[in-house]
Amino acid sequence: MRVNILLGALALVLGWMTCKNLQKTTAPASAPTGSERVEAPAQKQAATEETPEGLLRVPIDDLPPASASHRAYLTSAYWHLSMAVSPRDQNVQPYYEKKWLVFREDQTFDIVIEGKVVDTGRWNWDVDKNVIYLSCKDPYINNTWAVKDLMFLMIWIGNTDLNKTGIQIKVQGHKQWPWGGREKN
Repeated sequence: MRVNILLGALALVLGWMTCKNLQKTTAPASAPTGSERVEAPAQKQAATEETPEGLLRVPIDDLPPASASHRAYLTSAYWHLSMAVSPRDQNVQPYYEKKWLVFREDQTFDIVIEGKVVDTGRWNWDVDKNVIYLSCKDPYINNTWAVKDLMFLMIWIGNTDLNKTGIQIKVQGHKQWPWGGREKN
């Protein structure tokens, strides 16, 4: 019995060491720059089309319009991309931490940094899969994200049919506009 436990423990340790070595050999040399796309090679294969800007084409129009409850939920707050982690040992936090999203009923949204709109995009929500679709020019947001939500906190997970990055983003809803003057009802 003790021999079986020792052999099992040895197999786990060897498997862990092998995985760590594989991660080191396949890790990119540096963190991506703002103009590079953060994606796994499998994501390029899953994407059937790219936009003229070289961005992933997010098929927003392939879904029916978002439900009234999803529109009300997203438009009821200012959403801060407060934390982001990548499973590939890349520091992706700087590409998200200053960004806020302001969603509108017409299924458009703004990306806001320090009170200034830096991009506008379109959004939709796949109710069956609980996946948010975001189409914009920002390569770090433009994608589909599996959503885990609890009131004014969402975790967006880059693990969908289209998004294979594995990146997880903590998205916090705030009633107050962080730069003063506005409040969501």
